[in-house]
Amino acid sequence: MNRSTSRLAGMALAVGVIAALVAGCSGGDDSTAGGSAGSMPTAGLSADRVPAPASAEGFSVSSRGEAADPVPASQLTSFDRQLARTASMTVRAEDAARAAAAARQIAADAGGYVGSERSDEESASLTLVVPSEEMDGVLADLAGLGKRIEQRVSVEDVTDQIVDVDSRVASQRESVERVRKLLARAESISDLVTIERELAWREAELESLLARQDALRGRVTMAPISLELVEKPGTNGDRDDGYSFLAGLAAGWGAFTTFLGATAEALGAALPFLVLAGVLAALALLARRRRRHARGGAPAGG
Repeated sequence: MNRSTSRLAGMALAVGVIAALVAGCSGGDDSTAGGSAGSMPTAGLSADRVPAPASAEGFSVSSRGEAADPVPASQLTSFDRQLARTASMTVRAEDAARAAAAARQIAADAGGYVGSERSDEESASLTLVVPSEEMDGVLADLAGLGKRIEQRVSVEDVTDQIVDVDSRVASQRESVERVRKLLARAESISDLVTIERELAWREAELESLLARQDALRGRVTMAPISLELVEKPGTNGDRDDGYSFLAGLAAGWGAFTTFLGATAEALGAALPFLVLAGVLAALALLARRRRRHARGGAPAGG
């Protein structure tokens, strides 16, 4: 009886302990779930502050994870490009000389000048140098001088050349300055002569680079236009007809004088022979007459 009671008491104690453990685990789970639920608003707030991934096209991401403003495409291309432009045009005009004068004025009004010019009675060739930003307007004005027959525009990208020359100019200037500092610290005549020779060479190289730099920048800022002006066929028909008559008259007179000259030259060349022939003929005639007189006088003497 006592043993049965002891076993029952032990079983009851074990059940109580297990029940307490189960209750404690359930409470811990509820506490954990409650804690997670309580932290959800904070997590949701943090999620709201996290920006959505920005599109890779046209945006850059900053170090703070915020999307930067888009960069315009024009800022990526227009600043660095250094373009040298040239153009050529052929225009048929009523009067080439008058059109050439108008072309010179167009170039001057645009801030340019005439680089070279060649003209004759019916055509003219000019090289106009105008600012690059004014070239399109100048071409339009030149086309208005008559009928545009042909137009060509070419563009050369000299960006790499300019960047290279600019870098070399900066490096060469630093080199010249270093040599000048060495020259100031020279202590012997031999060192002085050597450093001066080196300085002269580097300064000459710098001058060459500066000249090339100016030439490249000049090609970018100014644009040459080769203009050919030709007159329309038959524009000066009346003048040509009169000129043709005078030309024919002059040609005929020239042929006549040439004939006279050739005839006189032939007579001059034949004159010695004619004189000799005349002398021989006169002698023969004189001898013949003497023979006649001799025959006529012989019977009268008998």
